[in-house]
Amino acid sequence: MNAFRMTLGAPMTPAELIEGRPLVVLAPHPDDETLGCGALLFDAAAAGIETRVICVTDGSRSHPNSTTWPPARLAAQRRRELEAATAQLGAEMHWLGHPDCGVPEDVPLDHLIPADALVLASWGGDPHCDHESVARLAQKAQRQDTRLAFYPVWGRFTGSRIVARPLVATAMALAAKRRALACHRSQMTPMITDDPEGFVMEDWRQAHFLEHPEVVIASS
Repeated sequence: MNAFRMTLGAPMTPAELIEGRPLVVLAPHPDDETLGCGALLFDAAAAGIETRVICVTDGSRSHPNSTTWPPARLAAQRRRELEAATAQLGAEMHWLGHPDCGVPEDVPLDHLIPADALVLASWGGDPHCDHESVARLAQKAQRQDTRLAFYPVWGRFTGSRIVARPLVATAMALAAKRRALACHRSQMTPMITDDPEGFVMEDWRQAHFLEHPEVVIASS
């Protein structure tokens, strides 16, 4: 299934996007970094670029009715999954651990964003409150010496007039992204069996993120 509905502009390479800057990816939840920017993170790290993932929430509400995976246990599991995924991608990981669906309006980020960094944040048009909150946090944290752009996750499947630039990825990066996504077992597999209404990403949607280019939306 090809559900991509954004208008795609001219492709660009990671080098053209990053321009030698440190790369910081702001992820609302563990797995958004891989879904939206996994191949980019790998290719940037392979090129010697400093790469950093800042995960804002603990992702503990994906299976709210599970009794075997209460929020604290699930948050710890999702942190381990993120550690494994970022290791596959060659990125430094920072865990903020704010409540899932409860991102504060003011989260200090300046100390985690290097000078001259390119910051990629979840797109504010994504239909999820945490993705919207992280986009606002990134805008508040923007400095004169940093650049800001956005990556869509759920917004890839909704109608939009936004033009996104697709990124060219190496074969090694795509393989690393596949390995990293497999690390997020609690979200990509039926690992948690006692909450049938809990979140598990559909196979077709996982395939979409692995088979279609990652995209970047310029800051307005």
